[in-house]
Amino acid sequence: MRTEYLNEIALAEKIAIPKPGDCPYALFLGAGASVSSGIPSANAMVYNWQKLLYKSIKQIRNIDDEFAFNEWIQKVYPMWKKQHQSETIESDYSLLFNYFYQQPKERQLFIEQIIESKKPSFGYLYLAGLISDRRFNRILTTNFDDLLNDTLVKYYDTKPIVCAFDSAVAGIRIASQRPKIIKLHGDYLYDNIRNMKHELKSLDSNMEEKMYEMCKDSGLIVVGYSGDDESIMAPLRDMIRKTEYLNMGLHWCIYKPKNEEIEISKKVLDLKNYNSNRVNFYIIDSFDKLMEEIFLICKSNFPNVLTDPHRNSLPKEFYESVRSGSNEELTSNMRFYLNHFMDKAAKQIDTSEYLVIQADLKWELGADARKKGNSEEAKNLFNQGYDLLASCLNNECSNVNMYPELLIRALARKSGLCIGLAKLYKIDNTEKSKKLLNESIESIQEGINLYKAREDINLPNTLKGYFPYNGCCAYSLFAEWSNSLKDEDKNQVLSFIKEINRLDPERKHIQKLMLDSDFSYIQSKIKDKIKIT
Repeated sequence: MRTEYLNEIALAEKIAIPKPGDCPYALFLGAGASVSSGIPSANAMVYNWQKLLYKSIKQIRNIDDEFAFNEWIQKVYPMWKKQHQSETIESDYSLLFNYFYQQPKERQLFIEQIIESKKPSFGYLYLAGLISDRRFNRILTTNFDDLLNDTLVKYYDTKPIVCAFDSAVAGIRIASQRPKIIKLHGDYLYDNIRNMKHELKSLDSNMEEKMYEMCKDSGLIVVGYSGDDESIMAPLRDMIRKTEYLNMGLHWCIYKPKNEEIEISKKVLDLKNYNSNRVNFYIIDSFDKLMEEIFLICKSNFPNVLTDPHRNSLPKEFYESVRSGSNEELTSNMRFYLNHFMDKAAKQIDTSEYLVIQADLKWELGADARKKGNSEEAKNLFNQGYDLLASCLNNECSNVNMYPELLIRALARKSGLCIGLAKLYKIDNTEKSKKLLNESIESIQEGINLYKAREDINLPNTLKGYFPYNGCCAYSLFAEWSNSLKDEDKNQVLSFIKEINRLDPERKHIQKLMLDSDFSYIQSKIKDKIKIT
């Protein structure tokens, strides 16, 4: 049977038809919804555990030879897996998770560690806006994080009902307009989390009943979920056969990486075969992009705290809440602190930090303009970003130079701006282009040295990854323009590639690098030495 796919715009149009408040669709979120917020996917965790297993078996500290590791994965790992499998076939995720963290408490602490301090992505801001606009009010999720709840509370001042306990979920009234988030697999803060295969055979009875209730006389939109969990798939198989459930359809969103084939699990395809008229597949670029399409087509609103931040600032809100009561209740200390808060709020926000943010955005807007062929607009935006950073980095008293994390961010962005400008100036000003590329390489090396020396700073790997990625592109452009490739440059690029692989277990950055025209020259020269898994 030929499988047909719709696009994300078709789904967005479908959601926009009912009037706000009707909420005929429930939303199901899987782990893929939180990847852009910095929470690793199951595949990324599996890759890290495989490397850890390889190191422990080989008794080595580092993996310098990626080819050796890849050969081990293909030839030795399957035998190890067979020896350690239980009678039932386990996924790599369950097998390795249980191997390294055998006790439930250990697994709970691991989950807590990878979720801790993660911030919501744009996708969650869009979704919170849709919930605030009364397009959704029933959310089912297998995720342990609080990203959606945090976004609703922080940006929209909306307090959803969040339930992760079987004993408590029965009391939730589905007909209520108040947003409801049901954590089907528990909460990482408590010892009721489920993540092993034997723990995921079925939902607790009240959780399953509530899932049925949310899908009665309505539709279900599934995003970021692969469909490998029997505790979720069994109820869906049952519901799709019954006319009173999912009668607004089951809408399954499938992520398709660029230049890769679509992958759908057999369990999900079986759902389509049970009732093809009520199951629709949608190809999406990402959770964030899907939420953006729905948000824009539904004409939802961004939160006031972002669009009018000074009027809706927390210090001002607290001041007004205090003044709405009785001033006679204020002690001298309270008056002192209130004055202190408002003095702080009235002063200019940290200029250096905002200049770096503005420079970051100038680069992104310039990159978009360059893709569209608007070279002059791109050059103008890149120059604006470059000048903003110059005013920071050239000022010895600047906070950029006082705070290592801010300096690292400034250097990362400067390296990209210099590369962008070098390309644009190449035709009419070769010397300026070379000077800019040299500046970029200097910033790259300074940034790498700084983040490696300051392991005490909790920097995201995506930020660190800018440096080796830009380094590969800068050396490739240098080599292309001079029609030569020195051995020392080749070795430097290979060290950059090794660093990219170390920082990005998902392998997205190295795959993106392979498609980047800035890297094409060196790629053709050393492709046999580049390791990609």
